[in-house]
Amino acid sequence: MTVGLVAAPDIPERVAEELAVKLPELLGRHVDDHVSWEIPVVVDPLTGSERDAPELLDACRESRLEEGWDLAVCLTDLPVYRGGSVVVADLSVGRKVAGLSLPALGTTQLRRRARKVVLQLVGELYARSPDLGRDDPADGERRAELLRPYRRVEPPDRDMKEMDVDARFTAPVVRGSVRLLSGMVLANRPWKLFPSFKGTLAAAFATGAYALVITTLWILADSVGWPRLLLLMVTAIVAMVAWIIVAHHLWERQEDCQKRKWVALYNGVTVLTISVAVLIAYAVLFALIFIAAWVFVPGTYFQTILKHPVGFSEYLTLSWMAASLATLAGALGSSLEDEDAVRGAAYGYRQRRRNQTEDSGDGQNPYEARS
Repeated sequence: MTVGLVAAPDIPERVAEELAVKLPELLGRHVDDHVSWEIPVVVDPLTGSERDAPELLDACRESRLEEGWDLAVCLTDLPVYRGGSVVVADLSVGRKVAGLSLPALGTTQLRRRARKVVLQLVGELYARSPDLGRDDPADGERRAELLRPYRRVEPPDRDMKEMDVDARFTAPVVRGSVRLLSGMVLANRPWKLFPSFKGTLAAAFATGAYALVITTLWILADSVGWPRLLLLMVTAIVAMVAWIIVAHHLWERQEDCQKRKWVALYNGVTVLTISVAVLIAYAVLFALIFIAAWVFVPGTYFQTILKHPVGFSEYLTLSWMAASLATLAGALGSSLEDEDAVRGAAYGYRQRRRNQTEDSGDGQNPYEARS
């Protein structure tokens, strides 16, 4: 029995490759141990392009027929909303395919959750296909109880007719929305932006190191208190995030009312992605400035200026203020180096690249230039 996994590039691809190793044993244990299970993986960038859910299932069916698979599951990094609910997965028995939206699974335990959902989808497709397993819908419903907090729901009649969807799994509204946002941020891989901050960090560190020799800053850091230091840090980070988004034209605009909600979602995810990357850069800058302050600011002279004993906390507050000022003064004037990586952090931009590939019809993976 061959179950093909059609995955979008990047994280869906890696999840699919791990699933291909573990699924044969799990399917034999939980679905049918009388057959041999094979799990091939095909990477298709268009699986992650800006398509509607019905088109994704159609594309999955085309891949299944072309490759000669018995069943197929599509893994996408696109968010899917239907009827105001966050859709985790759709299942079409007639087409012998299912679609899984990985962002709906969140960031923590992503692979374990994906494994459970795919196991459920394949098990139900197999059980409800008369020519493959046994036609027992209740068996799929019983296994679905193991997927909590995801709920197995009957899709609306319109979706059942137009999309040929027989079963749907949705996430809780509040928790599902939070997981969706975090999953989309994970798909953007904010840590990949860190190499782009090399020039920015160098300029900011030079500014911060210079600020450490200004004794007035020592007194100011010691007297302002942590609420003002926290406010200064937040201001610096917000300014940096805004600068990156404006400088690299990452803010999406859409005149079409139907697509406006997606643009708002993509913009929110882009802001969160850049914020995570800036927080990582800020943490590294803070650590570097703290080491510089600890090594090059003499404790006795530091104590003389402050007129009270100094310890770890005084060096901490000094480094905190210097890092925030360095971010504002030095980093805002710098450009990030890897333009492609920065633009790739914009969710909508990545979808446009895949759509351009789809329109060109050349089938070239738009991520090959970055691999």
